[in-house]
Amino acid sequence: MNLTRDKVVIDFRERPREKAGNLSGQYPHVVNDYLYWQLASPSEICYAKKEESGYVKPADNIILNNSLASQNFRVFYDTNPNCKPDERYKAVGGYHVGRSHEVVNNCEVSKKATQIWVQDHVWPDTTKGLFEDNYSHPRHANGIYVFKSSDGLDWELHHDLPILSKFTNMDPDPIVGCDTMPSIFYDDNIGEYVLYVRCNIRLGVRHVLYTKSKDLINWDKPILINKEPSFDMDHENLYYLCASRYPNSNKYIAFPPHFKNEILTPNGSNRRYYETKTLVMVSDDGINWKVVDKILDKEYNQHMRQPHVVSFREEGDEYALYVHEGYWTQSGKLVRYIVDKNELDNLV
Repeated sequence: MNLTRDKVVIDFRERPREKAGNLSGQYPHVVNDYLYWQLASPSEICYAKKEESGYVKPADNIILNNSLASQNFRVFYDTNPNCKPDERYKAVGGYHVGRSHEVVNNCEVSKKATQIWVQDHVWPDTTKGLFEDNYSHPRHANGIYVFKSSDGLDWELHHDLPILSKFTNMDPDPIVGCDTMPSIFYDDNIGEYVLYVRCNIRLGVRHVLYTKSKDLINWDKPILINKEPSFDMDHENLYYLCASRYPNSNKYIAFPPHFKNEILTPNGSNRRYYETKTLVMVSDDGINWKVVDKILDKEYNQHMRQPHVVSFREEGDEYALYVHEGYWTQSGKLVRYIVDKNELDNLV
């Protein structure tokens, strides 16, 4: 599939505050006229607004702080015809941790909250204390929550309890991974919301879970998506799905960052990374996916250093891909690429 690198949309490392930490700029995404992304040290969510000159960062552009939802905050515009007009902006975000996490150090609720000690799914020699997921944590530290907003800037909880956590029942037995970028949208094919999140199979293997809901509160048991060619359960990684409805059709498209890794030491500190690229995947039902092409196909030997797609949009008579370049570096930028529309239509 042919891509044309159009322009740099925003520089994530311009301001002194933006230079802190390796993760500043993580998980950017475009929703209507807003661009959202994560700052680091401490982790917060900020935004820029589209103007005639491009995306502009307001002087005070922090919209979420002191919350573990800033680790994976993903905004979407709710197209459900039954959605209240003043709740059109929705988001998901939240982490599942225990008292050892720095964000909850001075949280009075966390100091008193019960922890459940479990063997870590990815690191089998480690046990972790996790908060129970049956109450509303003020810092969203016991699972993934749903948020709502009238304007995309001022946020509050849509529902008091987490909708997914590491205790969520799944079959088979992988666990929800929170350190990822979810995909969520209202699917008028089925009249329900669909959500894709990370699933951690084992050390060095990441897959994608699918679940759906009629009300954003009660969700089906998450299931693994199917991938053709089949997913390599020993080495493969779909870091997130970056899925959406395909414009003017009943189909779905996804642009997951992909890599494989070979674990060279028992603790995972030394690995060989290969097949670093972005897959182009299509689906008729949102669950069964077929790889139809690959883009941004260049070998990188470190974790997620390759450019990766974070938003796919129809903009006028063009399809645009928004690509995060320079992740985990001081030169991180969001870049707009133009897709050959006819070519992509033929692939789908």
